[in-house]
Amino acid sequence: MKAFPAINVREETEFWISPCFAPNDPVRATVVIPTFCARATLPRAIQSALNQTMQDIEVIVIDDASTDSSWHLIGQMIARDRRIRGIRNKRNCGKSTSMNRAIAVARGRWLAVLDADDWYHSDRLRSLTEIAEARRVDMVADNQFLYDAKAEAIVGTAWPPSETNWNLTLDDLLIGSDASWSFNLGMLKPIQRLEFIRRASLTYEERARQGEDFINLLQFCLARGSAVVVDTPYYYYTQPVGTISRQPSCENRARYDFAEMCNINQRYLTAARPILTPAQTAFLERRCDLLKSLEYFHQFKECLATFDVTGAMARVMRHPSLLGFALERICARYFKRADAGKVERVASHARYRTAQCAHYGASSD
Repeated sequence: MKAFPAINVREETEFWISPCFAPNDPVRATVVIPTFCARATLPRAIQSALNQTMQDIEVIVIDDASTDSSWHLIGQMIARDRRIRGIRNKRNCGKSTSMNRAIAVARGRWLAVLDADDWYHSDRLRSLTEIAEARRVDMVADNQFLYDAKAEAIVGTAWPPSETNWNLTLDDLLIGSDASWSFNLGMLKPIQRLEFIRRASLTYEERARQGEDFINLLQFCLARGSAVVVDTPYYYYTQPVGTISRQPSCENRARYDFAEMCNINQRYLTAARPILTPAQTAFLERRCDLLKSLEYFHQFKECLATFDVTGAMARVMRHPSLLGFALERICARYFKRADAGKVERVASHARYRTAQCAHYGASSD
């Protein structure tokens, strides 16, 4: 395959990969950018990684068999900056498979993810990894700026920002990952210690085409990784549907497959049940029930959108609670439910717990 005019690639069974141009250079952080047909936003994402105040990094851009000119762009950027490596899947596999392929060749002490329609603050990697190393944790994540792509505007933050940080536990993750919220803790973009990922044999769930970030965080917590969340936002997150514009950021975005995510959540719940507390089990069971309700709700909406009244009524007959759920969702949309306040309540409780642990730890010394 002719990948780039002046750059050779090595062919593997399922993908092509460009060479590592400086294999002996120290790499503090690896940024993985999975992309599919994101030519319009990909340059911004890549450039935000390259412009970090931390310069001893590598950027792995993995193209999931895009049909646009993304691969050509990646080749051009590799030619300009040798910290970039490119991987191109031979067939479309999804973000999870792409992430696993990139992680397998990553060389950094820390591993960060950056979606192709998002971007970083220039000091993100330095600030967050310094906190993680000072706290001796395996993962660090941050608050996020929320970006409405159609309105071309920052519309707020995921929760109120401050200069504090707090320890993230499995309980925090489960309480704060309500799938019906516009933003929840399952959408954090972690920076993880690569040595921990490999020692714990953590991989992205390849059956998940959406919601893979929550499953990745769930795996991390179940492996008893230590984590801290920073209340300062350094990550710019493009909303699937803009708060102001009420328009999707990408016209071709696939609908979230709540049914498949319910099956995956159920599988993890079953496997982890022996080590979960009753409260943790209950949270995961409620998440499964919520994912089922969201799937029924979207099927109901799709029937109405196509004037399939019979199909809509059939779904109501099979799931009578759907009407109440639909009313709740409509109220949440038009009365602007403050999901940021819900995330903040989880964060506030975690901040208090973290401060208490620090206080009693200092007292015992």
